[in-house]
This record gives sequence, structure tokens and C-alpha cells, in this order.
Amino acid sequence: MIEETDMKLLFIFLLIGLFSCSDGYKNTELLMINPDEISYEPMDISAVADSVIYIQFDNSFILPGFVSLYWADSCFFANTREGVLKYDTRGRFLYKIGDIGDGPKEYPRYSYRCIMDKSNEVIYIYVYSEQKLLSYSFTGKFIKSVQVELPDDIKIYFPSFAYMQGDLIYFYYDNNMGKPGKRPYYWLSIKKDGTFVESYKGYKEIVEKYEGIYGIFYAAMNDSTVVYYDLFEDSIYHVTPHRSYAAYLWGQGNFRLLENDPFPTPPVERRICTHFFDTKNFFLFQVTNFNRQPDNVNFFVYYDKKNGEFAKIQKEELLFDERINVPLFPRSLIQIDGREYFICQTNTAALLDIPKAIPWGMDMDDLEGNPVLVLVRLKDK
Repeated sequence: MIEETDMKLLFIFLLIGLFSCSDGYKNTELLMINPDEISYEPMDISAVADSVIYIQFDNSFILPGFVSLYWADSCFFANTREGVLKYDTRGRFLYKIGDIGDGPKEYPRYSYRCIMDKSNEVIYIYVYSEQKLLSYSFTGKFIKSVQVELPDDIKIYFPSFAYMQGDLIYFYYDNNMGKPGKRPYYWLSIKKDGTFVESYKGYKEIVEKYEGIYGIFYAAMNDSTVVYYDLFEDSIYHVTPHRSYAAYLWGQGNFRLLENDPFPTPPVERRICTHFFDTKNFFLFQVTNFNRQPDNVNFFVYYDKKNGEFAKIQKEELLFDERINVPLFPRSLIQIDGREYFICQTNTAALLDIPKAIPWGMDMDDLEGNPVLVLVRLKDK
């Protein structure tokens, strides 16, 4: 029989447990994001940066438009139509990684994904048509080729993004990759030897009539974390090696896409939220409405993690460098020596007033010239 003293102690322990659970819930409460409820506030976006660096590509190759980049400590790799090219930090071409072709040590021009293993100085090329993974040294020497083990129902689909996270290679997919009535693959991971590790699928089944891929986006946050979200679901995920979790939530409203929206022209109030850059001190993402004219919507949402305030920034206001009156649109977020950088791009003609920014000169027959990389270093505090 339980005595009165024991009952009082039991009651106290229950109260402690209740309040502990309550505090835990508060600590895990996620930030809700609703772009339609954010008002415009004039803001000097250059205040988030403390320096801007320009890197002009030399003229070894003609590089049309923006290229995908993979940054190492003293060099970087550019994924181009000519293949994967290695440059030093002055923009000088060093090596070509492998070759374009159909040979056993080559990869096709467009149907591959590049992954950089910075720690071990290895470049991986995933050829999805053959499910094989080629590896090369940072100097372009071929190392080996291995077959990749994938579930049968995802083999035929091309990953939209691939990234080295810890000791695993992650493939990320668009949210219509799969058969109607089945849950779509969001991401999966493999070992460097091609062995399948695990996969993660969306909660909702694919709707047969939905044809678009506007709802899905992904962006590297640092060397081990990727931001991933599906606008048809509420959660914005942080994906880390062997673990993923919801970091933020999309609010409810007419801006949210619906699976049965007509493609490619959903209702005008729908929004695409893309290019989500989650930095140490803030996050920034773009909001558009599919370039619907005449009511075109194109702005950025900025959230300050220190003061908990949102701001709306027009695209034309992304002026990170007061020396040039040219908006710099962030393409990716990288880390160099522990500091965060936005990678942007401009052309040679925009930098004529900063001669040191274009050491390779300018071809007067090609006023645009090769793209110039812009590294915007973000303030650490």
C-alpha cells in the first residue's frame, strides 16, 4: 500500500517530468516562414560582408555562363561543357580531370555528376547511365571505376545534386522522381566503393497529373550539411551524415504549391522559394512566381538569426560591392579557412573600373568574356 509521503513524492516527480517535457518542446519549436507576410524594409546588404574578391578565369577555355564550382584550399574545380577543369585561386587553368568520351576512363558530356572529396583530394564522377563511379586525383590521374548499388526503382533517375558529406556520397533527387502512387526519393547515400547505405523518401505519394519539379530545392550549407526542402511539405531539412532533421517550417498560405496545380502555369499567387542559403548569422532565399507577367514577383527574404527579424530585399539591391553598381546574385555558399563566402558571378565588362580584378585582360571582340567569380566573404560576427 502506497503511503501518503510516497504519493507526495510521486506527485512531485510527475510535475518535474511534465515541466521538463514542456521546456523541451519549447526549445525544439521551429521557426515558421511565410514569404507573403514579410514586409519590405530598406537594407544595405553589403553590411553582411567584410570583403569581396574577384577571380577571372584565364582564356584556356571559353566558358559560357555560370559553371558549377567545387572549392578546395588552394584551388577550385569548374564543372563545364569541356569537362571538369582545375584552376588555381588566380583563375589560371592547371589540369583537366579525365576526359569527355565513352571510354572506360571517360565520362559523357552532360549525363554525370561531379563530387569533390576535399579531405582525400579525390574527384568522383558519377555516370548515371551506367551506375558507375569514376575517381581521379586532384592532378587528373585516373584512379579506378566501381559500380554503384542503387535500389531498382531509382536507378533510371538522374540525381539533381551530389555532394560529399563526411565519408559518404549523397545523391539528391527532384520530388517527381518515381512512379505515381509511390513515395518519391528525396536523397540516398552510398560509400566510396559504391555500396548503398540508406535512403530517405517523402511522406506524400507522387500525384500522377503533377508534371513539374518546381517544388524541390537543395543547397550546401557547409562541408557536411545540405539544406533540402520540398514545397509540397512543411519541413525544411538539414541533412548531415547519417542524420537528418527539420530545421525550419514553411507556413501555410496561398503561396504554397499544390500537387494538382496546372503545369507550367500554376495560379498567380503561388511562389517558388529557391536558392536557400543558411549561414551562421542569417539565411537568405529567393522568391519568384514563375516569371508570370505582368505581375512578375522576384525578391529575396533575409532573416537575421540574432534579432529574429525578417526583411524583404529586391533583387536589384544585392549590391555587395560599392565599387560596382551591379547586383551580385549568390550561386552557392562555401567555407574557406573556417569563413563563409557567397560565390557569385559577373562578367569582365562590369569590372573595367577595377583593373586588378581582371588580370587576364579583356578581349575586345568578346565584350562579355569568360565569367568572373566573385567571392563575397561574410562577417563572422
